Order: sequence, then structure tokens, then C-alpha cells
Amino acid sequence: MLINRAACKRAILAVAEDTRSHKFTRVGADTLDYLEADLLNTIKDLVHRHPSVGKTIMMESKKRTTDN
Repeated sequence: MLINRAACKRAILAVAEDTRSHKFTRVGADTLDYLEADLLNTIKDLVHRHPSVGKTIMMESKKRTTDN
């Protein structure tokens, strides 16, 4: 299991409480399954896109521009 399902439920319900007028009280298992699958796909994509150099997988950093 990649995600903490209880923490995800709390976060989803907190966002819903802050942004929606309707009070939601439950999060479906299929929603948590979707989040888990999406995270796994994101991880696979990150690893696939990473160059085969170094020992640490990092996000691509934005090129810094210098002022002249």
C-alpha cells in the first residue's frame, strides 16, 4: 500500500469542507484506489523519465537564469 488511506480520507473531507457547500462524510474505496493507482503511475513515470546517471532520483530542476 502506497498511501495512508485514513490520512487521505481526512484530507479529502477537509478539502471538501473548505470548498463545497454540501457536507460530505464518507470517501469511497474506489476513490482511494484511484489515488493509489495514480500515485503508482506518477512514480513509474518519474523513474522512467529520469536519466540513467547518479544514485538519487530527483525532480528535474528548472534552469536558473542569471541577470546580466
